[in-house]
Amino acid sequence: MNIKYYFTVSCFILSGGLAVLTGFTSPQPLKEFTIENTLNVNREDEALILTRTQLNPTDNLLQPAITNEQGKYIPCQLDDLDGDGKWDELAFVYTLAPSEKTKLNIQWLKPEEYPVFTPRTNIRYGKMTSPGVIEELSKDVHDKYNLPRGSEMYPYQMDGPVWENDKMGFRQYFDGRNCCDVFGKRIPEMVLDTVGINAEGHPANTYQVVREWGCDILSAANSFGLGGLAMQIPDSLVRMGVPASLTEDVIDSTFYELVTEGPVRSIIRLSYDGWQIKDSKINLCEEVSIWAGRYGYEKKIRTSPLPQDYFLVSGIVNNLNTQPFTKEEYEGKQHAILTHDKQTVNGSFYFGMGLLVPATNLVETFHTPEENADIIKTWCVKMKPDANGEYNFRIYAAWELRDEQFREREAFTALIAHEAQRINHPVIIHL
Repeated sequence: MNIKYYFTVSCFILSGGLAVLTGFTSPQPLKEFTIENTLNVNREDEALILTRTQLNPTDNLLQPAITNEQGKYIPCQLDDLDGDGKWDELAFVYTLAPSEKTKLNIQWLKPEEYPVFTPRTNIRYGKMTSPGVIEELSKDVHDKYNLPRGSEMYPYQMDGPVWENDKMGFRQYFDGRNCCDVFGKRIPEMVLDTVGINAEGHPANTYQVVREWGCDILSAANSFGLGGLAMQIPDSLVRMGVPASLTEDVIDSTFYELVTEGPVRSIIRLSYDGWQIKDSKINLCEEVSIWAGRYGYEKKIRTSPLPQDYFLVSGIVNNLNTQPFTKEEYEGKQHAILTHDKQTVNGSFYFGMGLLVPATNLVETFHTPEENADIIKTWCVKMKPDANGEYNFRIYAAWELRDEQFREREAFTALIAHEAQRINHPVIIHL
C-alpha cells in the first residue's frame, strides 16, 4: 500500500536509548566500547542505542552486532528509521549491576550470519481486507468519512494498532475513537498477533475474559483511556476523537505507519491531519516506542502551532479507582501521577497506572468531572512543548497477574521511582 503523507507537522524519529556518549568516532569501524552504570542500583534491560555515525561502517555489506567479553551475543537489532533502506541505529538492551562498568565488542557480520534473538517486542495492525481474511499492514489511512462502525465487516483486529513487550500490551483505537487501552499479560511471549479473531476469521472481542495469556483489563469509561490525548481550550476539554456512535471524524485524515519492529524495541507512528477544534485545524504526529523489559512505553509528539491558550492533555482514567491519587516529583526533573487499585474491567485484580512527564513539559494536573461532560472520570496532565517543540512522556501499567508484587501499591510506586531514576541518571557509553 503506497500512502502519500500530506502532513505539515514535522514528524520525527524516536531515539529512546537512555545514554550519554563520550569519545569520538574513528576512521575505522567501531570495534569496542564501554558502558558505565552511574547509579549504585541494578539496571535490568537498560535500553541503549548506537547510531550509524558512531559505528562508522566502512563496508555496507557487513552489519554490526554486539558481544560481551566472553563472546556471547547481546540482544540487539538494526533499525532503518527514515525508510531509506539503510539502517540508522543499533538498538540493544543490557543489564548492568550497581556501578558496573563493562566493555562490549562489535562484530561485523554478513547478513546471513546475523544472530536471531527471542522476540520481546511486537507490533500488530491487523485489518480484514476481504471476508475472513485479516492481513497485517505496515501502513494504513482513513479519512473523516471512513469510520466503519456497527457493521459485520468491521475491519480492525483489536480495533487498531497494538504494541506489546514481555511485560504488558497496549492498543489504540483506529476507528476515530483514538482511545488508548491496556492488555494485561500473564506470560512473556508475544501473543497479540492471534488475539481478536473469531473462528470465521473476522475481528471479534475475544479478549475481555481472562485467558492463559491474559486479557483486556482497562475500564476506559467515557475517557481517553491511559495515555490518550485531548486539547484543553479556554472553555472546555476536547478529546482527540469521536464517540463510537458517530460516523464522521473530527480529524480529516488519520495515518498509521510501522517504523520498526524487532526483538528489543518496536516503534509506530500515528499522524493526524486536520483535527478540527472550533475554528482551528491542528496537525499532530505521535510516535510510540516500546522496549523489552519495561512496564510501559514512550510517546513523543509534535503539533502544528497551537492557538493561544490551547494545551495538549493526556491522563489516566479513574473509573474504578477509590484509592488515593499520588503525585511524585523526582529530583525536579520528572513528575509522575499514579493510581493503584482493583481498577480492571471486572474489578477483580490490582492494577497500577502511571504517567511520567518531564518537568520541561508539565504545566499542571487536574481532574475532569465525574459526569455530565464529554470526558469524565479522568486524571489529566496539562502539558506544554519543550525547547525543541516536543511533548515527551511515558505511560506505565503493571498488573498483579503479571507479577504478584503489584498487588501492593508500594511496589508500583517503587517501579515508577526507579524508572525516573534511570531517566535522570543515564548510562554513559564511552566510545
